[in-house]
Amino acid sequence: MTPASARILVVDDEPNITGLLMKVLHDEGYSVVAASGGREGIAIADRELVHLALVDLTMPDCSGLEVLKALKEREPGMPVIIMTAYASAETAVEAMKQGALDYLIKPFSMDELKIQLRRALEELGTVRELTALRSEMRRRGFDNAIVGEDARLRAVLATTAQVADADTTVLVTGETGTGKELVARALHAGGRRRTNPFLAVNCSAIAESLLERELFVHEKGAYTGADTSRPGLLEACSDGTLFLDEIGDMSPALQAKLLRVLEGHEFMRVGGTRPIKCHARFVAATNKDLAHEVREGRFRQDLLYRLNIVTIHLPPLRERGADVQILADYFLESLARQHGRKPLTLSPETRAALTRYRWPGNVRELRNVMERAVMLARSDRLVPDDLCLETQAGGEALTIEAWLALPLGEAKDAFERFFLSRALRATGGNISQAAEHIGLDRKHLQDKIKKYDLKAGS
Repeated sequence: MTPASARILVVDDEPNITGLLMKVLHDEGYSVVAASGGREGIAIADRELVHLALVDLTMPDCSGLEVLKALKEREPGMPVIIMTAYASAETAVEAMKQGALDYLIKPFSMDELKIQLRRALEELGTVRELTALRSEMRRRGFDNAIVGEDARLRAVLATTAQVADADTTVLVTGETGTGKELVARALHAGGRRRTNPFLAVNCSAIAESLLERELFVHEKGAYTGADTSRPGLLEACSDGTLFLDEIGDMSPALQAKLLRVLEGHEFMRVGGTRPIKCHARFVAATNKDLAHEVREGRFRQDLLYRLNIVTIHLPPLRERGADVQILADYFLESLARQHGRKPLTLSPETRAALTRYRWPGNVRELRNVMERAVMLARSDRLVPDDLCLETQAGGEALTIEAWLALPLGEAKDAFERFFLSRALRATGGNISQAAEHIGLDRKHLQDKIKKYDLKAGS
């Protein structure tokens, strides 16, 4: 968005500041409307088109925070910059918490103001782009559960929308719980195949022989117990989408058979003698580095070339910044409605706990944590204890989902670290008592404390 297309609302009870800002903003090419107080500013926003706002924090009739809240209720995506002569961490944090883009400390330079406005324009452009993209995705039937505003997630959504109608094979990568199946379903729902089947199979959850039967069908008498012919996923999928989850765990023998399907668009039933045409679109997903798996000889390079014609990578939740809060609010609202609870809110301390946590189980873990909190919360305002997060040494929170998201060795170490930390805390840091309580000799416990860098009183 450019200055010429942006209309700024200036709300300040000091006429000399309002006049100066209007002159500077006009000179920069902005359209400006001014209000001499908070209530007037809200009234202007009610009747006129305003794209962004500069709001003084302290005004006699209505505080800047009240104006901020009112503007955000009317237009959640509007960038609002708070101006204050009373610099304090508390007011700044509160303003940002309520949705302010940033704040300026009076007296501020015009260069500072221009920098903030450029950032506000970028934010406004981002919000509009995301809104338009989401509208297009809703129109085409995409899953609404792909929630967030991180730049990399927007890139994921844009690529998904761009290739949804194609027959191209897509490889979706990312850690466990990042939403890879949601992307696969969005690719299906947003394309011309949406009225045909979407079938999913987890390649790591089924034994090789069973997976082959699931995929390739079997003829009567193909093996002991095969009393009738049964169609498999390749045949049942027809003109739909076949989602191969955790494809990095597929056996080498099945990799070779899948490669032949991708190259020739046909397959043979188990025990069959004639080829069958395959019209399914393939979407595969993995949490592994397939290039590394190729180097280690565990994955076929030619199959990787066939799969990653288009690759969509989902970033981990811990790298998505504000999306943790956005997703937490989304899950809180939808799950409270689902479980028949009144609307719930998060305390500032709870929001801080959510932000500090590393989320090894990603979006899936966050959803599970929020669902548990919705079901067990003792009031309508969630506090950190409602999240049921345990704290291990070093201040990192862990949940059941977190253990399950880790590789076995790391999960064992994480649990042992947590277990020993709790034992030491229960005995006030007395190593001998802790060792006796958990059934270890004192020297062994000391070695563990050193290994995990525990504090005796932790």
